[in-house]
Amino acid sequence: MNPAFKMVLLLRSRDGLDADAFVDAWTALDRSDGIAAEGFVDIAFDAPLAGRVPIEGVQEAPFDAAVETWWERKNDAADWIVSHEFSDEWLPRRMPLLQNRPTAIGGAPRLLWESPSPVPADAVKVLTLPVAARRLRVAEFVDHWTGEHARLALSGPGTRERLLRLEDTPAPTPVTTRLDRALADGIGALTFASIGALEEEFASEHYRRVLAPDEVTFTNPGFSRAVLTRPVAAV
Repeated sequence: MNPAFKMVLLLRSRDGLDADAFVDAWTALDRSDGIAAEGFVDIAFDAPLAGRVPIEGVQEAPFDAAVETWWERKNDAADWIVSHEFSDEWLPRRMPLLQNRPTAIGGAPRLLWESPSPVPADAVKVLTLPVAARRLRVAEFVDHWTGEHARLALSGPGTRERLLRLEDTPAPTPVTTRLDRALADGIGALTFASIGALEEEFASEHYRRVLAPDEVTFTNPGFSRAVLTRPVAAV
């Protein structure tokens, strides 16, 4: 099934909590306390990873991990957030691991590229939170981001060997009023084969001469943010 909606919960782990301890505790909860809700399709946990995202002009987001969820409908995700399961069980069990409540962002996901290769253990994932350039209407921003910009990104020499998956999710409206909304116009998820592959991609001439100049034509880099994570395989 192709999910019609994606909701991402952006997380900041509790100050002073070791990253490995955070990941171990979170994944243990996921094993014993998964999501059982109508319309739920899939979930991915993106764990903290030290380092900086090398996207030109983009600052680090105030998050260090994320939970990506996919749903049959937007209403299914929104209903889960207001449910007893979420508010009285799922979230309270995880709050001791968090600095503050999750921030939510979501929309209709667009899977633009996926490699047939399996995801290796040392894969890394960049979550981008782009803010549209002021002069653009929402539809213009979305069309350029998921169209021309994605085409340019995937046309780089060696990009399709380094990049394993590219999914962009425009987010024109809030998912729920129960959680803070990320101050962005969408969320992108780029999975690379390794940290070396990520660094090679953003150090490439194609990125510097083609992609970086295009980014400023449809986004506001001064307000856009990104998070460097590592995908944790489901157990």
